[in-house]
Amino acid sequence: MTALHTLGILSTSFTWNAFPTLKALECHFTWGIEKANIKHLDSLPEKLLDRIMKVCTPNHATYFNLLAFLSHLEENNVSALEYLHKAESALKNRQDDTELLVTYANFAWVHYHSGNMNNVDAYTGKQRLKIKTKYSIFLPSIHGEKAWSFLRLGGLFYKGAKESFQKALKGDPDNASFNVGYAMVLYRLEWLATDGTERLAHTEGATQLRKALSLEPDNTEVMVLLALKIQNESGHESMKLIKEALRLSPDVPHITRYLSEYFRYTGINESLEVLEKALKLSVNSPFMNYQIGLCHKQQFIQMSEQKRNGRWVNEGQIKEKVELCIHHFSIAVELKPSNFHFRLNLAEIYGENYQLEKAMKIFTNLLKDESLNDSDKQQCYSVFGKFLYYRKKDIYGAVTQFKKAYQIPIESWHRNKAGKILTQIAEWCQARKKRVDAFDILEFLATEDKKGRKAEEPRRVEVHSPDTDDLTDALGKGMKLK
Repeated sequence: MTALHTLGILSTSFTWNAFPTLKALECHFTWGIEKANIKHLDSLPEKLLDRIMKVCTPNHATYFNLLAFLSHLEENNVSALEYLHKAESALKNRQDDTELLVTYANFAWVHYHSGNMNNVDAYTGKQRLKIKTKYSIFLPSIHGEKAWSFLRLGGLFYKGAKESFQKALKGDPDNASFNVGYAMVLYRLEWLATDGTERLAHTEGATQLRKALSLEPDNTEVMVLLALKIQNESGHESMKLIKEALRLSPDVPHITRYLSEYFRYTGINESLEVLEKALKLSVNSPFMNYQIGLCHKQQFIQMSEQKRNGRWVNEGQIKEKVELCIHHFSIAVELKPSNFHFRLNLAEIYGENYQLEKAMKIFTNLLKDESLNDSDKQQCYSVFGKFLYYRKKDIYGAVTQFKKAYQIPIESWHRNKAGKILTQIAEWCQARKKRVDAFDILEFLATEDKKGRKAEEPRRVEVHSPDTDDLTDALGKGMKLK
């Protein structure tokens, strides 16, 4: 007798009214997933397929189910059914037949939305599937499927993923997949709670990562997450984990992105090495090109600072770095032209290379973009101000942009930079007896600072320059995808 018979979920026959029965099923269609809440909906299917193709995992059926639901959201039920058949095929040799329940429920819903009522009956009647909400508390497999799906849908679903993993583990505490997923969602929630600025080795997430690795010792994603967690306190152990992950998964893109975050604290050259490996596997990745561009940009900044400090720097190397920045940022913009940060970095590096008309064209379009949030506007005003000040030698135009940046009451690296340069310009004006201009700038700064002190609620604080933002998928502040 199967597990479904034991729970009384399979019956020989029953009559039903379609919609109430469908609503009682446990699946993506009944879990309250709103399309608007899914992070990076456009790129999520590609990421799921990438995991299916490149990672050996028991979650392939889960990802096929999620791909089916995403296809339905895009009104492509033909594709949805194809993915569900793949999910069913992936589960055909599983001993636990309860793992089929979500797939069958999704089949029923897709056929319902397609108007195929006979097929709805096939998956709820002829397949003798009759699961109701009250039974779900006995089925760890359903909680696990829900948890993994929520984990892949993005930050707004992480708390739900945590709760579902806890329910799954309550019924099956030694299940490796559930323990791995629970470790991953704890890692992400802890990362978000500290805004990515702290890495603590003694947290619930770190403990769970160790448990997950003991159950799946070859899971390279768990390896790199644990390495990131303990990097500050156990450098030797973390590097050992990184080397093992590189040995086992040298070319898996999402692993390589985590490694790039790790190498951010050990050297840009190492970051470039792993990112370029990942790029070979995903040539058309705007994110990967952008990250490589940022690495070259950081090296260019370092060379420029050395040159300003009187140290000899090979001019050919500086030129090469600028050209590499332009190359990778241009590809990123071409692949995803709507992304603010891709365009802003390209404009900035065009300015550094004295391609002023190209830079000005991008800045002009960015300033017209009404979709930018306050943080993006502030950054744009600040970067454009520096371009006008240092490259166009337009001091008054620069002052206007720096004032706009400073007027946005978000404490950030860009606001501080705008204020610092405004102060320098005021001092320059005073030295040249342009007291009216100097007074105007200093009065402006004093007025804005006074407003800030009177503000009842402080705005979000950003502590990083975008030049050194996190290199992981969508977690870094300098990588917001629109």
